[in-house]
Amino acid sequence: MCVPLTTPLTRPGEKPWALINLPPFPAIAMKILQLLQRDNVGMKELSEVIRADPAFASQVLTLANSPLVAVRREVKSILQATALLGLNRVKALALTVSMKVYLTESFQIPALLACWRHTLACALLAEELAMVSLMEKDVAYMYGLLHDVGRLALGMIRPLEYTNLLAAADEEPVDMMAKEREMFGMDHSEAGRWLAESWKLPPEFAEVAARHHQEPKGKFDFVALVHHSCAMADALGFAGVRPLRPKKFHEILSELPARERGRFESDPERLAARVATKIHSFE
Repeated sequence: MCVPLTTPLTRPGEKPWALINLPPFPAIAMKILQLLQRDNVGMKELSEVIRADPAFASQVLTLANSPLVAVRREVKSILQATALLGLNRVKALALTVSMKVYLTESFQIPALLACWRHTLACALLAEELAMVSLMEKDVAYMYGLLHDVGRLALGMIRPLEYTNLLAAADEEPVDMMAKEREMFGMDHSEAGRWLAESWKLPPEFAEVAARHHQEPKGKFDFVALVHHSCAMADALGFAGVRPLRPKKFHEILSELPARERGRFESDPERLAARVATKIHSFE
């Protein structure tokens, strides 16, 4: 369980100036986010929400039949997908499509597309790490998918300036969070925390967004899991931003608890290829 955040970013109802011009999430995406807030969502209810938007439902089914999921039989309907894959899995797929729909225009900018691919890689690695950690893999995937939502949001607000900042960091590593605070008055972790709170997601989403760059201490929880997954994504070639202090894959592996370290994939090339295949199938 994550430790609750104690200091609010803003006063209740107050929106940070940097996020004032952020486009709203599409209606279907907001409905999916609302479903993430509840534990008592039924298969029929989830299916009806997704099916209400045929184009969106089609994309979810495409994902359900892709290597991203690797289901053994063809999935022909959202209700069937929910029955075969489970509620959390279909929520995760729907959230993935929601993020893609929201960010589509940003994908025309290579630097922001790289940030999105990093996000996907982190989600996929979080899922694999959760499986060896005996943690809920679909929940881990969703945390990974939203861990850098603040960075993606900042890129949408000022795409040219932020792209130039990313390009400069690629040439010579810099403290990106400090640069973000100079440009926006907040860094992407703070932006992600605010978005998770404003979307009324479960508190753990805000925790992961706010703290995924902090070195884990104590219990191996979802924040620690995403922290390591994010670092692994960078080390495996899926960096959205060149790290100021990059780590090698085996260095990150050595930082995992003994059980996770012993069970997790130790071949970085094989792991990177598996992640790349899944990202390619989604795109």
